[in-house]
Amino acid sequence: MRVTWLLAFRFLRRRSSPLLAASSRAALVAVALGVAALVVVLALMSGYRAALTQGILAASGHVLVVPAPGESEEELARLFSSRQGVAAVGRTLFVPGLAATSPQAQGEVITLKAADQLPPFVPELSPSGAGPMPVAVGEGLSARLKVKVGDVVFLQLAQPSGRLAYVPARVAAVFSTGFSEFRDSWLFCRFQEMTKHGRGWGSALVEVYLKNPDDAERFAEAWGQELGPRALLRSWSEMNRELFAALRWQKITLALVLSLIVGVGAFEVASALVVLITEKRRELGILLAMGASPSLVRRTVVAAGGLLGVGGVVVGTVFGLGLVGVLAALGIPRFSSELASIYMVSRIPWQVRLGDVLWVVAAGAFEVLLASVAAARPLASRQPAEVLRWV
Repeated sequence: MRVTWLLAFRFLRRRSSPLLAASSRAALVAVALGVAALVVVLALMSGYRAALTQGILAASGHVLVVPAPGESEEELARLFSSRQGVAAVGRTLFVPGLAATSPQAQGEVITLKAADQLPPFVPELSPSGAGPMPVAVGEGLSARLKVKVGDVVFLQLAQPSGRLAYVPARVAAVFSTGFSEFRDSWLFCRFQEMTKHGRGWGSALVEVYLKNPDDAERFAEAWGQELGPRALLRSWSEMNRELFAALRWQKITLALVLSLIVGVGAFEVASALVVLITEKRRELGILLAMGASPSLVRRTVVAAGGLLGVGGVVVGTVFGLGLVGVLAALGIPRFSSELASIYMVSRIPWQVRLGDVLWVVAAGAFEVLLASVAAARPLASRQPAEVLRWV
């Protein structure tokens, strides 16, 4: 094996024709570009998933409990607050409606969340006393309504009965978050403030915040079996299963498509090996005439292709990681408000995962190996008499 790599290294290192040099450089660059593209895209998709997960978990509980009719949400909240692994428990209401600066103005579609546990990006809201209900407004919605802290907005909130309730609210805070849906169309208030303005909002839900959000599905299943018909429990991952499944398949599809670019680079390696065999046929013939087995010559050619391909994989991996670092330092990509409403986030962070990098390296090396074996295979069928004509 040591002789194989030594011969392969000498074949590539010795002075060669411009055609072989150009073919070798083209093969290395093609593999490197394909691998770099894979590294960048996988880091982007992993970061996008992380941004969506962070945005969802920041504004909602990890397990949502829907009490059955007649069940008390206060009793369920006390029940879950004593469970192991629970960080916080709170009641919540999600109320759709419209927000406007005056009763006659055209309203913006909003969702009001009244909760005992407010998201970390929402500042502390002081009690209203006898005045309008204090709410926190996203900076996007604040800009569209042209309101600031201290202004009054008029909310038309839908009740389960089908009626609209008109509730005046005071802008107590303007919050900023990278999750565009919350920033552009959500308001937050304290649960106690919501109950001051009537009790026609339907049954409250219970949000359970866990110390480890990844345990949500397991806890929801166990608690659901324990409570039975008393409540319906759903984890955050279950409620967003379709979204994350689509992201996972999108990542897999992009990885497979971009791996074709690495495949093109692998065929460039095969082309370079064909040129190598053509130009080094005299040296290869001498090796065979001196008693070297055809398998040794074939392994030498495969090793030469491996050196080219692995070099391209290493260069591409380093270049891709460096490009990810530069883009992350520059804060790219960052979206305008219009694009953020489509992608749901205003900025995508970069997240390099070791598993993704190892997969890229393994896939690139495998494709290069297949191309090298295909290029070296004809050497095994050479007859001794034909080999002597090469010398």
